[in-house]
Amino acid sequence: MMKQTVILIVGLLFLSGCTIATYKGGIEPIYPGVRSLGKSYETVDTLTPTFRWKSDAAPTCTYDFSIWDVGDTVPDGPYVFRLMRGPALYYKEALTKPEHTVELSLGPDSSYFWSVRLRCNGTVSPWATYDYNQWLGIAASEGKNWPFGFKTPNVDAK
Repeated sequence: MMKQTVILIVGLLFLSGCTIATYKGGIEPIYPGVRSLGKSYETVDTLTPTFRWKSDAAPTCTYDFSIWDVGDTVPDGPYVFRLMRGPALYYKEALTKPEHTVELSLGPDSSYFWSVRLRCNGTVSPWATYDYNQWLGIAASEGKNWPFGFKTPNVDAK
């Protein structure tokens, strides 16, 4: 009976869709978070959002924060594409708390990438990213080293 139950649960997850995200770099986004994968990002509530993240870094560590324009999609093997970071639009260094409010107004109805890296004892980590595996019925997708994405609100719609 246990084996049948496990098979049923796995089958339901497979058919209904399942996503597993693995955060890398000691950082997990809180806001905006990883709502879904690909180019579907969480929409922030203002053009000067406050970003928050979880970190298990020592209290003496600081954070670098950056926002990039979303770049081009490039081939990365047969049937595999990678979304590239565009140019950096915003950068702050030596933040002491795991949050930051952007000090410039971002463009309305636009998509961006963001990430954080650690500075501890003279060492700078790579930018935090995430990997994902997604199953949707009989289709599957996978992404490696994705920066966190977000979308700004359409202020003209108000």
